[in-house]
Amino acid sequence: MDRIKPVIAGARAAFNQGKTRPLEFRIQQLKALETMLTEKKDQISEALYKDLHKNEFAVEVYEILGLLGEIKLAIDKLPVWTAPEHVTKNVLTLMDSVYIHREPLGVVLIIGAWNYPLALVLQPLVGAIAAGNAAVLKPSEVSGNTAQLLVDLLPQYLDKDLYPVITGGPEEAAELLKHPFDHILYTGSAAIGKIIMAAAAEHLTPVTLELGGKSPCYIDKDCNLDVACRRIAWGRYTNCGQTCIAPDYILCDKSIQDEVVKRISSTTTEFYGSNPQTSPDYGRIINQRHFRRIMSLLEGVNVAYGGQNDEGDLYIAPTVVTDVDPDSKIMQEEIFGPVLPIVTVSSVDEAIAFINKRDKPLALYVFSHNKKLVKKMIAETSSGGVTANDCLIQYSISALPFGGVGKSGFGSYHGRYSFEMFSHRRACLLKSLGMEKMNSMRYAPSSDSKQKWIKLLLKHHGAGKKWGFIRIVALGALLSIVMKLFLMW
Repeated sequence: MDRIKPVIAGARAAFNQGKTRPLEFRIQQLKALETMLTEKKDQISEALYKDLHKNEFAVEVYEILGLLGEIKLAIDKLPVWTAPEHVTKNVLTLMDSVYIHREPLGVVLIIGAWNYPLALVLQPLVGAIAAGNAAVLKPSEVSGNTAQLLVDLLPQYLDKDLYPVITGGPEEAAELLKHPFDHILYTGSAAIGKIIMAAAAEHLTPVTLELGGKSPCYIDKDCNLDVACRRIAWGRYTNCGQTCIAPDYILCDKSIQDEVVKRISSTTTEFYGSNPQTSPDYGRIINQRHFRRIMSLLEGVNVAYGGQNDEGDLYIAPTVVTDVDPDSKIMQEEIFGPVLPIVTVSSVDEAIAFINKRDKPLALYVFSHNKKLVKKMIAETSSGGVTANDCLIQYSISALPFGGVGKSGFGSYHGRYSFEMFSHRRACLLKSLGMEKMNSMRYAPSSDSKQKWIKLLLKHHGAGKKWGFIRIVALGALLSIVMKLFLMW
């Protein structure tokens, strides 16, 4: 525990020296991170295989490629993101410089999750570096091999004072949270999210919480079931179901339930063979505690497909559960494993009511040819994001904010949103010391004429950009007339 305080103090001291302010430094650090991901791909793959049985394809597609894309975007766009953002003026500030300046928050804390242990630490780090912050990283101790790899690799490529890595479990995390940070981003469970938020409140530290939840997947009878079930199976069983935006349960009409099971089962055989335990593409549960938790959810339910398991290998087969009671245990918590319950509903309205009675999810999926039905689902529910006729793919779009709502979290990141999350938007107004006669109309003593002219001028406040050049000329002329009239009094 004694090691944590000096690490944070070192990051704070390095930040206060102004090392992160120049764009050149930020870009150099981002390029160094890019180099690390390229040069150390083999070591990264080895660590992720040990932790989650991910093969090289899964590492490349689900961990590394997205990071490289985020880094490239940040490098390309930083000059634009950091440029002053000039805003609409009112007449009283027409001659002034009015803009938003984005400055780094300071020292931020990033607490990652174990299911994508590389991406969920380094993706927010890209935003923190781009915004000019120092960042203390706390990878999950559950994915210990990847955590240790970050300890070993990052100091070889990044500034070791500005971007230190702290390993350990709950005790180390609790100790970290005793210290003031300028922002905390946490990815994980709602239970731990509450602890982090309470600790942050002691220092009035803003937080971003990515918490997951039970993401529903509605299948309309009017859709291509072959395609829908293929995409749902991919979304559910990728990473052995340990994905926060995976479809957590299906809502569909009872008349198509059996067909959904049949097509998901045939798809999983296509993906992973007749025995997924031997497939190089099928992952494993992270540890025994989570294995037993998932298996307990299968007690007393109707397993229509799969269910095979091997605790010694941390293997649970792709599984589908049918005719699920909405009040059963499996519907009370996020499954976070390769188990897919089906709850039958008689209509889209019943599906919407079912979704709205529960906590707001991180993702919502709907499969249908009917565009009006999709729009209805979007209009009448709430979730972190909505994807129609696919799963997971929304995470890959850097132009979309990624985040939850309600108990699935708050705050968002990815792409520019990561930069904005770790930036303070500082309001700047730069006025000259001239034209004091014009400014004197706001000073005491008050008069009816002063009040009249101020009201007239402020009517144009917030008129918007649509006026363009004509607006500026017109307001300038008005200002000139007002000044002449005012100086005559």
